[in-house]
Amino acid sequence: MSQNPKNLKTPLPKPDQAQTAELLEYFYPVHYQLGTALEDVVRARTLSRQQAAILWLIRSAGGPEFRMPRKEIELKIRNWFEVTGAAVSKSLRGMARRPLELIHISEDPSSGRENLVTLTPKGLQFLDRTTARAREFLSQLIEDVPANLVAEAMEFFAHVTRAFQHSSMRDRLRLVDSKSGGSEARKAR
Repeated sequence: MSQNPKNLKTPLPKPDQAQTAELLEYFYPVHYQLGTALEDVVRARTLSRQQAAILWLIRSAGGPEFRMPRKEIELKIRNWFEVTGAAVSKSLRGMARRPLELIHISEDPSSGRENLVTLTPKGLQFLDRTTARAREFLSQLIEDVPANLVAEAMEFFAHVTRAFQHSSMRDRLRLVDSKSGGSEARKAR
């Protein structure tokens, strides 16, 4: 039985060390310079970076109800920002209270010990406005970039994101951090 050559995929070559090293050089300008500028747009001179990350996390991972367990939010924010649970609580309370009222914190009906954090209608409106501003920021940034290159960039980011989400490296990084209580990075400062 012969195979149809059209159904065979030729494996693409993997990046070499030089390409990997060159890609690493983009980490600072993309993550810190562009990422920080985009965060500033999302923060809208109203929120801290931590609060903006919380809202975006709920928007991205909170499902159709824009709701997440408070413990899950705390775990991610503590990991990303190297802050205490008390600092996360302070950020959440600030967004739940007037004048912001962007989130609602309620008891999880399936667990009396856990809280749920839900975007309020005001929080959704805030994110809609800041998302529109973020899109405008990105549109201006890439206005001279050919559309096919933007499409390739999106494909690249999708591949890298999926690879990281399924990577044993991600799990090893979390394991190292949890064993040290996140203290390794704090000691290095």
